[in-house]
Amino acid sequence: MAPLDSTGTPRVGLGNLVPGRPNGPASLKASRMVYQSSPKTSETSSRLGRGEFLQFLGISSVAAILTVGSLRSRVRAPVPGHPNLLLSSFSCGTTPLRNPTYLGGGVQAEVFSADTASNGQAVVKLSRANTDYAMHSLEHERRVLEILNDAKVPNIERCIGFGEVSTTAGPRQGMVLMPCLPGRNISVKSGCGIPKLLESQEKDRMERFMATAVRILEAGVAGVDVQVLQSPSSNDMLWIDFTEAALLKTQGLGISVEGPPTTCPEYERRYKSARDAVVGFATEVFLMVPKRSHEHAVQALAGELRELSEERLRGVGKTFQDVWAKLPWKVGGLETKRLETAARSAVGEVAA
Repeated sequence: MAPLDSTGTPRVGLGNLVPGRPNGPASLKASRMVYQSSPKTSETSSRLGRGEFLQFLGISSVAAILTVGSLRSRVRAPVPGHPNLLLSSFSCGTTPLRNPTYLGGGVQAEVFSADTASNGQAVVKLSRANTDYAMHSLEHERRVLEILNDAKVPNIERCIGFGEVSTTAGPRQGMVLMPCLPGRNISVKSGCGIPKLLESQEKDRMERFMATAVRILEAGVAGVDVQVLQSPSSNDMLWIDFTEAALLKTQGLGISVEGPPTTCPEYERRYKSARDAVVGFATEVFLMVPKRSHEHAVQALAGELRELSEERLRGVGKTFQDVWAKLPWKVGGLETKRLETAARSAVGEVAA
């Protein structure tokens, strides 16, 4: 389950109620899933044609939308939690915290807000059980966040504390996350949840949104069940909950995929190859952009990819950046051509 904001509003839309996630210990698989692609696959996986992109989720963009939309519609009911688990002062690992406030519970975790020693506010994510699976699951998310923060990806939450937490119900695995967006936030799980902004505001929002998406992939992370918070009073946004994210790793001449300790059956294919993970991530990003913002998104993508192609040091995801040029958006020919040119340039750049 993802963190929540400082007001008690879930810090995700549909994401804190994850569809199809295992709900019992018998269904938890502690084994780490790594799939290696052949050298031939790694050579060709970046050349994703438009037809191949759409084929991942169906034979047309309509099929893609319906498929992902059906996943979003299967939402679990909120899971009751234990609001009195934490003492007024406690620690997560070596991070001291105080004044916890219960925010909500999901299938695998419970979430609190708490004050930090510097008088800031953080989110505390507690596993529901103190098991090896819980520890490995949080370790996976922590590792993903470290990779994204080390790569200086914008608009990403960060982990400031990790370890065992003493609770009134016994020890739990815990994670401390920052920042909390101020005020009441909304999820951009689907573009229809965002209020219509002024043209300049929407352009700026798309620049922030696409810059983060491109940089996440460049860092070698392909999001699964992507969660993004948006402040309705500003363009501040925060990408959260990387529990399900896939990691792309260079392995020999190929690229392997590493997923969480156990996977939701509806996302299982996403961990079988780098191409599946990347195309699935790009499709989720596509579906989170309102139709009215497609042109702004294309322009933002083109600019971000041009900037990326000029950088000498590149991440694992450079091989797949041309996937953005295959997004089935209905935009003018000039914008499409600009994006395709920028994507080819980004993919063709090799780190020194």
